[in-house]
Amino acid sequence: MQQRIINRVEGDPHYSAYLQSTRPKITDGTSTSAIILAARQIAKNVSAKCIASFTVGGNTARMASMKRPEQPILAISPLKATCRHLAMSWGVYPEHCPEDQMNTDNFRDMLWVACDIGKKKGLVTEDTDLLVVTAGFPFGTPGAANIIRVIPGKLQKELLKPSFIALITQINTHFYLFLLS
Repeated sequence: MQQRIINRVEGDPHYSAYLQSTRPKITDGTSTSAIILAARQIAKNVSAKCIASFTVGGNTARMASMKRPEQPILAISPLKATCRHLAMSWGVYPEHCPEDQMNTDNFRDMLWVACDIGKKKGLVTEDTDLLVVTAGFPFGTPGAANIIRVIPGKLQKELLKPSFIALITQINTHFYLFLLS
């Protein structure tokens, strides 16, 4: 019953306009906020199926939820408590992934994890579906979200060869975007 109500409301053409008008304008001047705003815009522009966010404490996923993106947010955390808290956030699908199941020193391995979990949760169904992945390096540092990457639902080895990754960093009061290869 609830799913039918949700589908009907979200299918209404005025619903998207309503979300746009009530979406909070959160710009607290941090790199995390900038990454989340960029992820929301990128996901909309490339018609991504979801935004995957690697998070330890859940702050990045909560901020993404507050910005009300049109895509669901896949929050991947090594802490069960964080996943439990994120279950109450709007549009967030938390997934517990123990650190021994993901190599946090290698971002490419983490991308594989995001694809696998996205498929397992049903957020990505086709191999060509896109995910917008956000993370912070070094992983586990609170408020360190500084990487964003767009990947297909089925990663291939050639797609994981060094390519461009966006890194946003703050120096004094200015943000700088670096494209890393």
